[in-house]
Amino acid sequence: MNKKDIILILVLAVFLPLSLDTLAQNEEDALRYSQLFDAGLTARSLSMGGAFGALGADMSEMSINPAGIAVYRRSVFSITPTYMYDNTHATYLGKRAYDSNSHFSLGNIGMVYTYNTGQDNGWVNFNFGFSSQKRTDFYKNMTISAINDHSSMLDYFADYADGKTLDMLDDYGEGLAFDTWLIDTVSGNPTQYETVLSQYGDFPNSTYGESQRRQVSTYGNITETNFNISANYGYKFYVGGTFTIRSLNYHHKMKHSEDDLNNEIFDFNYFDYIFYLNTRGTAYAFSMGAIFRPVPILRLGAAFHFPTVYKLHDSYSSIIESGFDTPDDEGYSTYSSESPDGYYDYKLNTPFRFIGSVGFQIKKLGVVSMDYEYIDYPGMKFQNRGDNYDFSPTNENIRSAYKGTSNIKAGGEVHFGSVFLRCGVAYYGSPYRSAELNKNASSVSYSTGIGYKTRMFSVDFGYAYLTHTENYVLYPNNDRDYASTWSGRHRVSGTISFNF
Repeated sequence: MNKKDIILILVLAVFLPLSLDTLAQNEEDALRYSQLFDAGLTARSLSMGGAFGALGADMSEMSINPAGIAVYRRSVFSITPTYMYDNTHATYLGKRAYDSNSHFSLGNIGMVYTYNTGQDNGWVNFNFGFSSQKRTDFYKNMTISAINDHSSMLDYFADYADGKTLDMLDDYGEGLAFDTWLIDTVSGNPTQYETVLSQYGDFPNSTYGESQRRQVSTYGNITETNFNISANYGYKFYVGGTFTIRSLNYHHKMKHSEDDLNNEIFDFNYFDYIFYLNTRGTAYAFSMGAIFRPVPILRLGAAFHFPTVYKLHDSYSSIIESGFDTPDDEGYSTYSSESPDGYYDYKLNTPFRFIGSVGFQIKKLGVVSMDYEYIDYPGMKFQNRGDNYDFSPTNENIRSAYKGTSNIKAGGEVHFGSVFLRCGVAYYGSPYRSAELNKNASSVSYSTGIGYKTRMFSVDFGYAYLTHTENYVLYPNNDRDYASTWSGRHRVSGTISFNF
């Protein structure tokens, strides 16, 4: 892959929600693969807002506080299927559009083996755990639609082509627009370009007023395979560590369409631009934690998640199709041009995470817990994989655009005999600095659930509703007309556990 292709990958950021003035796609990639929303929590942990860092005895602890696995006093196997439904509203130029997505998945499956030493003092038990879970998912559909009377994506293609000869045009962007007669050189100047909307500007109503429609579809996930070892010292002090193998699978399709629905633009009918991006990769991670129980009512927890290094592989392509009112000399009025398949390999360092937790055991009534999580987003960093490409400008953009962010989670549980009622809330702070377009792009999750437990097994159900707001820029020279997006994600999980 040459530098021209790498620059294209940076420019294609316009097809993702981002703060345009400082970011390119690679910066958004870094955030996407570092911002984790705990998609594979067990039903119990989900219903308590994920605030489990000080409580333990839950399979989710392998990804929260590894010491919590030591709280299990018996061996256990659990499985958690999950259903997700996501709906999105996007407001652009005063018009609102709706879209949605839903899917089933196996959120979490795991087992813990407990080795009891037979002592009540000193090292009481050693636990060994294994789990596979979804750490985050990328399933989302979004539609943006409106009439634009003052700009077009073709303006972006023409602006990016300016100053280039024909052989310098990019095969994934403006080169396709040129091949399909959407942009062309200005007469007498072979390095200046105009669009099909501007070259007939002397005609009334011939420049803008086209219908714009942007459809974005993403799917995939980050899956973790966890190996945990933990120990219980005198029912007072619990320690543990988790070694994790992460598998990343991300698919993105963007289709941008512009149409002259009312036949008011001279000789222009429509164009469709479609961009595909697929990313796959693996990473190895390690986390460690501790829980201290100074008195029966109180538990204090702390966990540290070390930065990880992903080895990532991108494959991408794009296509443009166009249509005109007047056929050319050969009788054609529609055109199509497709890019070659592009590939690129690189590395991504994700940030460290620190979690501090407190939990209260209120006699036999129930528990209340709270987690504070800090993520060092400026610590994200890209590296090349042998092609000597300099990511320094991209990494500097990361440091200037993102900030360290705090997440706060709280939850409670009360029980009536064998029945447990739960609720929780989680706040995920915006990772963007105050000067960024998405400085207020935070998320809030509200959750509830119910469980039934006996000595041999337990059944739990949890529901969480996550809301998120973000601004989306369709193309660079249209940043004043960004779309305001809102999404609501419903997640339902059920967990069944067996003790042995």
